Amino acid sequence: MQSYGNKLLLGFLVFSLLILLASMVYRENPPIGLSEERVHKENPSANVDEEKIHKENPSANVDKEKVHKENPSIDSGADLLNMNPNTIIEHLLQDTQAVSQRKISLENYDLKAETATHWKLPGRLEEISGLAMTLDNHLMAHNDEKAVIHEIDYQNGAIVKAFQLSDMKNPVNDDFEGIATVNDQVYLVTSSGRIYEGSRGADEESVLYNIYATGVGRDYEIEGLAYDASLRALLLMCKGARRADLKEQLVLYRWSLDKKQLIEDAHIVIPVVEFTRHIEGKEFQPSGIERHPVSGNYFVVAARQKAIAEITPGGQVVAAKRLPAQWHRQPEGITFTADGTLIIADEGSGKKARLTLYPVSGDSRLKK
Repeated sequence: MQSYGNKLLLGFLVFSLLILLASMVYRENPPIGLSEERVHKENPSANVDEEKIHKENPSANVDKEKVHKENPSIDSGADLLNMNPNTIIEHLLQDTQAVSQRKISLENYDLKAETATHWKLPGRLEEISGLAMTLDNHLMAHNDEKAVIHEIDYQNGAIVKAFQLSDMKNPVNDDFEGIATVNDQVYLVTSSGRIYEGSRGADEESVLYNIYATGVGRDYEIEGLAYDASLRALLLMCKGARRADLKEQLVLYRWSLDKKQLIEDAHIVIPVVEFTRHIEGKEFQPSGIERHPVSGNYFVVAARQKAIAEITPGGQVVAAKRLPAQWHRQPEGITFTADGTLIIADEGSGKKARLTLYPVSGDSRLKK
């Protein structure tokens, strides 16, 4: 009887050992379809050796570098903000090379009166300063001294609506010099470098706002604002230096939307002569800037010189031209429609302000 009991106990122990071994094999090799999350919860020590998997089956992993090359806009802004300054500059120089291979530039705009469309604007926009296009292709504009933002139908020059940045009844007063839109947000910049941020409002709506000091106004007067989606940054174009030792150069700063501050050492410095060598004269004083929706280059207008220039994100001046004087009394704002049409706003200077639209010439529209 005792011998029979011993045999029964031995058999039970052997059976238990077999179950334990089977369980261990199952955990190390889960059946197809069992999620990694479940395996990790049931056996946290059973981590996958990713390096070993990659060596045994390299095609099982996504080639991140290939994805980025084919889709450079994917998360590029977040990557740049985490880069050191030298890497940012290198990235911008690579952008410059890529842009030079695209099929549209300032040369693709025939800046002649007979190819353009002109609209006279209502009296309340006589001192129009900046232009910006929204994602849904609506044109926004503002005057010099009040934070009143007008939506203009660029097909006929009529004002569709107007709203204001205000924490009281009256709009903010300041020396506004540029406008940019990012999704449903609107940004204004002053000549001293203050950035106003508010939401896109309904007609006659007063919108609360935030103010950010950039510090740029200590050295330069700001005269233009634009949005660079590839960097998730606002572009602050300087008109003139406040110090004698900075007089012969123009500077473009980049302000991070995510960090609400200038991107350190990501600004570009361009000698004024790089602009003036394309046109007659000794000065080039920017009054507006916009990023081209196709090439990614920056287009800059200069009111006093009645001129327009194209620069790469790395700071190379690609071209500069004079605008037709009979149509451009004082070009202050610049933007582009979704199809690449160039729009320039001229202040009235005692007369009606004007919008001028230049289509892309030939078959270059929207080619990359």
